[in-house]
Amino acid sequence: MAVPTAIAFLATLFWAPLAASFSSPRASGPSLHLRRSCPPKATIEDLWPTRLTPSEKFDADGATLDDDLDDDERRLLASTLDSVVKIYATHSEPDFLIPWQKQHQTTSTSSGFVLDVPGIGYRVMTNAHSVEYGSVVQVQRRGEDEKHAAIVESVGNECDLALLRVDSLFEDDEERPFAMPLGPLPALQDEVEVLGYPAGGDSLCVTKGVVSRIEVQEYAQAGERLLAMQIDAAINPGNSGGPVVNEQLECVGVAFQGIDEDSVENVGYVVPSSVVMHFLEDVRRNGGDVTGFCRLGIDCAFLENESFRKFLRLQSDAQINGSGATKKPKKATGVMVRRVQPTSGAKDTLQAMDVVTAVDGIELGNDGKIPFRRGERVDLGAYVTSSLFKGDEIGLTILRDGKPMELSFPVSPLKSLVPSHFNDKSGKNLPPPYLICSGLVFTALSVPYLEAKGAWSDYYTDEVSHLLGLVNAPLKQGGDEVVVLAQVLAHRANLGYENFFDLHLLKFNGAEVRSLGHLKEMIHSSREPFMTFEFAPEDGGRLLVLDSEASGQATEEVCSEHSIGAEYILR
Repeated sequence: MAVPTAIAFLATLFWAPLAASFSSPRASGPSLHLRRSCPPKATIEDLWPTRLTPSEKFDADGATLDDDLDDDERRLLASTLDSVVKIYATHSEPDFLIPWQKQHQTTSTSSGFVLDVPGIGYRVMTNAHSVEYGSVVQVQRRGEDEKHAAIVESVGNECDLALLRVDSLFEDDEERPFAMPLGPLPALQDEVEVLGYPAGGDSLCVTKGVVSRIEVQEYAQAGERLLAMQIDAAINPGNSGGPVVNEQLECVGVAFQGIDEDSVENVGYVVPSSVVMHFLEDVRRNGGDVTGFCRLGIDCAFLENESFRKFLRLQSDAQINGSGATKKPKKATGVMVRRVQPTSGAKDTLQAMDVVTAVDGIELGNDGKIPFRRGERVDLGAYVTSSLFKGDEIGLTILRDGKPMELSFPVSPLKSLVPSHFNDKSGKNLPPPYLICSGLVFTALSVPYLEAKGAWSDYYTDEVSHLLGLVNAPLKQGGDEVVVLAQVLAHRANLGYENFFDLHLLKFNGAEVRSLGHLKEMIHSSREPFMTFEFAPEDGGRLLVLDSEASGQATEEVCSEHSIGAEYILR
């Protein structure tokens, strides 16, 4: 059966196995809802080629081949291997504790492969962490000595993927490397091969394994939980960003992380093709920008306890419908909403104590999971992140005070109060923000800041412990930040405050501080003779007072002494 759009194909990659089990309006996946965003006449062959056509068959030198089947297979293999490139990056990461400075440069090598992205063109895909804060990024083809300068164009830190533009690699149509096609999500125990340039040698390495499991995992790059594929082939340093191919030499995923434990061997994790295609479609829709993965924005409680279910009047279908049918009634299942995040699209739709029993007609278990494929279940979040884009509506079946209701609301990516990265709309890295006032160095709390302070180590201070507790706090409104006094650069204007650091700023001159930019506006607009800074905890926290009139001169002198080029950098 012909698939009408790329979005429909994206849906079937992840959700096609549900088609036989559900009869909702989107029983064959979310394609009916998402299709409207795509050109009506576009076909999957137009947007996401998944098979090699005769005109695209090249040998290692780029020459057109004869139409001989055996030769085609042999040369297709050579072309696929030639599509895998080695990436050289020089990283200039900022010092998150001294945000106006850079750390010493480091270098790395990793892997990537060539894709033809519809509406964008030929690009090299790799991992986001492979080119993070990359000052210089270069790409080298297999068997060549020349390195091509690359530009980091789009980055998805949540899914640890990045697209590179390499103009000199694609300017000659005849010499242009083969674009690897994307394939469907493999089944358990399907054989796959990892292609890349791991440590231990310079030439291309091929590692064979099987798919061990497919489930939601935490991605180390940004802490996001997305669908991931586990294979029994080791993924070593340098393999990152390399393609994982099936027997048809289609890319079914991108190698991205392993397990760093001595007791675990031959375990590697792969970004599956459904997540890869979601990232590519996000980039295509937004002209190179990355909006990210949608979330429901609700905190839930599982209902595995029978008393809990009775308390919420979670009854069987027969009890709800008042049916006297002789067949065994179907047990009603679901999860209870504990909190709706303030920035969620569900804010005005869902309420605490609502019981969500189904999502788009797909029944939700008491453990918060939904059917995926035969014998497999995944977290509810996997459906939302893999199938929906910003602005798409999701339908929920809920019980409120024991009464069934049908609700819907638009989903969108949700920002975190404490970000894992600072980046622009295309996902490219930005330096950490800071603000200096009379030698007081303020910054926005981030995961890298906490990592630099050793917040997840065996010992940390009470102040850092307080900051660590804010990592999972919900964002109250867009643009909010946790403003932190990182350190105090000694000056006669701030004598006595030298040991103030890692403090959460709550108020300036009695007014709540919402962000670093808000603090800057209040400092510059203040007409009070003194500036007061109140820090957490709210009752009994530290208080710091500075002279307003002397502040400007003190700030200039501190910046001059420490070779700080600007008093502030904001997001």
